[in-house]
Amino acid sequence: MIEIASQLNPFCLSSFLALRYVARETAEWVPGLRPRWPRSGSEHQVEVLDAGQILDALRAQVARVATGPQIGLLLSGGMDSAILAALLPRGASAYTVRFDAEKSVDESVAAAAIARRCGLDHHVVTVSWDDYQSHMDELMRHKRSPLHPVEVGLFLAASAAAADGVPTLIVGNGADSNFGGLDRLLSRDWTLDEFIRRYTFLEPSAALQNPVPMRPIFAEYDRAGSFDTDGFLKKVHGRGIIQAFNNAIQAAGSTSLEPYESLKLGVPLDLARIRRGEPKYLLQEVYHQLYPGIAVNEKIAFARPMDCWMNSWDGPRREEFRTDIDMGRLTGEQKWLLYCLERFLNLLEAG
Repeated sequence: MIEIASQLNPFCLSSFLALRYVARETAEWVPGLRPRWPRSGSEHQVEVLDAGQILDALRAQVARVATGPQIGLLLSGGMDSAILAALLPRGASAYTVRFDAEKSVDESVAAAAIARRCGLDHHVVTVSWDDYQSHMDELMRHKRSPLHPVEVGLFLAASAAAADGVPTLIVGNGADSNFGGLDRLLSRDWTLDEFIRRYTFLEPSAALQNPVPMRPIFAEYDRAGSFDTDGFLKKVHGRGIIQAFNNAIQAAGSTSLEPYESLKLGVPLDLARIRRGEPKYLLQEVYHQLYPGIAVNEKIAFARPMDCWMNSWDGPRREEFRTDIDMGRLTGEQKWLLYCLERFLNLLEAG
């Protein structure tokens, strides 16, 4: 056993609870242990101005890589991956995660309909809580950090693809943060303090003995009293998602391609359209070009059933956590953050 209490960086604990990842690349959990970060591809982004340019850019990217059987698609039941599915050659492989839990959202039905329409070879990967228990430690060791709740499911989908001889997966992340998909966060203008309260996943002071305020991370996007929500979502929110996807897929020995992340919208988002109920309005136009007459399937992105899985967990026991956490007021996703952080700290202590 290694004594880590005196070495732990309190910023890392607070950042993980508040933002679901360590939001400074230079931060170390303990001296010498920094989370694994993917290389940024922002210098290679293609500027797009409208739906036609988005479709042309996506089509060109997919055509460059989808020339053989070694490219597959992570296919949900939603619009973003449906667009990519329509651009793949017929016969390409597609993989959908289905969570095995009571009342969980089953995306595989809608995904199967998309796969049939596009002529894709569709595979459903069933993921249980036992799978999370079995694989989360290896994924945390690979990441050198606790996990976003999507990572075990992504890892198992990528592992299934690799076993089928498909070592590269096209994924749809970046569509939300780059094209106005997080409509609840874009639904109004926020002050800095309002946005901090709205976005923070779990307030560190409610759970940690030695919390560090995350206000400086948010304050970088304060613009004279008006919060730059779009900039925050692209940079801070988006980087955490990219890190999670890359870790899960690379830990499976695979690689990912992220067509939406390689696009840059060259005009400001039309917030009025989003606030009238048109999130990702440009991608909706692309979708309707590819699927004329077919409604966009409403979905919850990667809807992992944490409320079910974490229902009976009664909270952390390590000394870094408060002893008076009101677990009954926490959501399953918030409990997951605590559970995963405690398990990661136990791994650190075990060496």
